[in-house]
Amino acid sequence: MIINFTILETFFILFVSDIQNVSYVCCVIMEDVKNEIIEKCCGLFIKYGTKSITMDDIARELSMSKKTIYQHFSDKEDIVRAFVNQFVELQRKHMYEAQSNSENVIDELLKNTEHMKLMLNSMNPSLVFDLKKYHPKCWNVFVDFKSNSVYDFICETIKRGITEGYFRKEINPQILSKMRMEQIELAFNTEIFPVPEFNASNVHIAFFEHFIYGIATIKGHKLLNKYKQITEDEE
Repeated sequence: MIINFTILETFFILFVSDIQNVSYVCCVIMEDVKNEIIEKCCGLFIKYGTKSITMDDIARELSMSKKTIYQHFSDKEDIVRAFVNQFVELQRKHMYEAQSNSENVIDELLKNTEHMKLMLNSMNPSLVFDLKKYHPKCWNVFVDFKSNSVYDFICETIKRGITEGYFRKEINPQILSKMRMEQIELAFNTEIFPVPEFNASNVHIAFFEHFIYGIATIKGHKLLNKYKQITEDEE
């Protein structure tokens, strides 16, 4: 019996190719399902916080069995971690998009403030509390993001404002950046600004305006007022 190795080799190559294609398609489908779970959970956590959301709630919202969810995530903590990582990356992306697409530093800050306002208006105030108390490792991702990326970003922004002449040149960017970060965290403190007496978005806007007017030059004041359509005499 003569064995045609060329036919066997061709069959083997096609077989392996089919297996690779199937594996690739399966990986894509699995990744799509995982992303769908994360996206849906982002909406749930932002709206309700994390403590009140159970795996049953997630499965019901997705019209998916818990068994399928556990194929992608080991537990709820794993999902919260994925949510936090995605949320942080989205904030990082928005900050630098606002920076690159702005006419000047005032425009950049107003773009970021409007984004924060929209985000806070849709966010349950308990989310920050839940992350701190029930998911400390996930909360540390936010802490690292604030201590590194946000700090560096605010420093860059202040230095840009000084260069453009909109911020006072005698201010210290490092000190003011740390102060601004503490303002942001303070605005989330519901013991100091209890809900519903205070709206988180309004608190953040009040802090932002106090900060920006405090470091701005007369030129900066005028431009900020122009964007806000405020007319006032400045000397």
